[in-house]
Amino acid sequence: MPGKLQLKNYVQFIFFTSILLLKFILVRSLLFEDISIFYTVFLEIGYLIVFLGLIEFLPAKMKTPFYLLVNFTISLILLAVLIYHDYFGYIVTIHAFSQLGQVGTIKDSVMQLLNPIYFSLFADFIVLILLALLRKKELLYPRESKNNKLILSILTAGAALVAINVYTQKDAQIANTVLAAEKQGILTYEILAVKEKATAENKPALTAAQQEELPNEIKEIKQISTLPEDELKYTGIAKDKNIIVIQAEAFQVFPLNLKVDGVEITPFLNELIKDSLYFPNVYQQIGPGNTSDAEFIFNTSLYSAPWTATSETFGDRVIPSFTKLLKGEDYKSLTFHANDVSFWSRNNLYPALGFDQYYDISFFGNKDVIGIGPSDEVLYSKALPELMKLHNKDQKFYAQFVTLSSHHPFKIPAGKQPVRLPDRYKGTLVGDYLQAIHYTDKTLQEFVKNLKNEGMWEDTIFVLYGDHFGLQPSGLKEKDYALLKEITGHDYTFLDQFNIPLIISVPGQNAAEVIENPGSQIDMLPTLANLIGLSLENYVHFGQDIVNYPDNLFGMRYYMPYGSFFNNEIAFKPAEGFADGEAFTIQTGEPLGEFSQYQNDYDRIMKLLKLSDDYMNSLPKR
Repeated sequence: MPGKLQLKNYVQFIFFTSILLLKFILVRSLLFEDISIFYTVFLEIGYLIVFLGLIEFLPAKMKTPFYLLVNFTISLILLAVLIYHDYFGYIVTIHAFSQLGQVGTIKDSVMQLLNPIYFSLFADFIVLILLALLRKKELLYPRESKNNKLILSILTAGAALVAINVYTQKDAQIANTVLAAEKQGILTYEILAVKEKATAENKPALTAAQQEELPNEIKEIKQISTLPEDELKYTGIAKDKNIIVIQAEAFQVFPLNLKVDGVEITPFLNELIKDSLYFPNVYQQIGPGNTSDAEFIFNTSLYSAPWTATSETFGDRVIPSFTKLLKGEDYKSLTFHANDVSFWSRNNLYPALGFDQYYDISFFGNKDVIGIGPSDEVLYSKALPELMKLHNKDQKFYAQFVTLSSHHPFKIPAGKQPVRLPDRYKGTLVGDYLQAIHYTDKTLQEFVKNLKNEGMWEDTIFVLYGDHFGLQPSGLKEKDYALLKEITGHDYTFLDQFNIPLIISVPGQNAAEVIENPGSQIDMLPTLANLIGLSLENYVHFGQDIVNYPDNLFGMRYYMPYGSFFNNEIAFKPAEGFADGEAFTIQTGEPLGEFSQYQNDYDRIMKLLKLSDDYMNSLPKR
């Protein structure tokens, strides 16, 4: 009898510990291929004992609100982990929760990712409501704890389990975030992510002498030998031309030159490519800042921050950039984005990059909204007069456009004259995506037509690239996969997902070529600099001109495990490290059984990523 009474005193502790353990088991079963219930309990129960055990020291009337708060908070974190993994294929860290204020902007994308099973994380709240109606006082109105020594012993055991988990994993270097969360436990993974970020940010800055030597060190690691100027192709063909750069939202390569039952998805760009430099083997490199990271990488040729949006981590720094280099050539720089400039802290990023002026939703207004902002038609039509003012004054300009209308979930209004797709595409994410890309193509055609009508096209170098993937494998259904295989001729892989276009058109220069050399977003600035005759001497950059330097090595972070790299032959993904990683041929996507010969490339990319981070940490604050 006494034992029974004592158990009643801790019914809430037992109930909420059990419920939360069940939630961890559910989440791990959804995230990982093979799970052990025993291993899950071992990894996660220590934290639950500590969090919930502390509540037992509170007065009885305060216990229920705190139990509910902890239960709701952990459930919300687990839901965020599931949704983030569905869209990005990454186990989100606690740093990303600083971005929760942006969820309202992308609520349509978030809602589409909500699997009904995820709501079971909150099913216990329905049970609690029913118990309240049934007046189950033992659970909802707990008694005072009678044995603080017992709770203290349980707390000590929980803290010991947490300490064992953290201590045994504190030095583990697991590149793949999904594997890391599986082996370490979700909560230990979050703690170690905080530790790793703090360690990285507190590293000593590079000295002035080290920064001065950095350009040569990067060339040496990348094994680049500078070519004589008379051997370089296309050097200076766009010198003193206005520069218009389109960063196209979620634009992947495969819709280009694609016909679906004879219907072209991107008829305008297909024609533009014929008179342009077209790079079909370019890959994204964004970090957690997504679109804003793409802007950063394009304008700096530096790697993005590893843990948080670069705009949030380094928006207060003095960042060397394309815009600042162009100031020395008497260019004015502008950026146009029809969203709120505070989204991804662009109000800090743009001044840090040296843009003279930015235009956001306060300029574009709220008419003709598609998804998260005014349509691309509004973007181009309202921006054009601003460019004309500069052109009419003979003021050279660099104008960056960041499009919005092809943002996930790719819902283009029927009144926008969508392309006619076969019935098998209706109601699919692939079908919606192709409609969004077709709309992007159509609005670009109108924009270029207006540039020509205003006599601006011939004085312009026109650049288009994709910011990041649109179709994430974990967000696709079986029918989507079947359509993608029909489109591409093979199973949809991460190589298709991360492959983005780069098109550079220089009117009147006969620069028309398909350049198969592999490249990435850090290579865009050096490639463009060659075309406009802009010197990068003594400018720290991690990319290379992919027209003239075909042998490449570049890294990927965040959406691939840390230390992932691409070279001319393979794409490599580490697991815990190099030895247990995976290599795939760039040309076919086929896995390689033997890849030990690429160990040196792995070592080199690890050095380059570290150098980029060290350099960013060394930049002075504004």
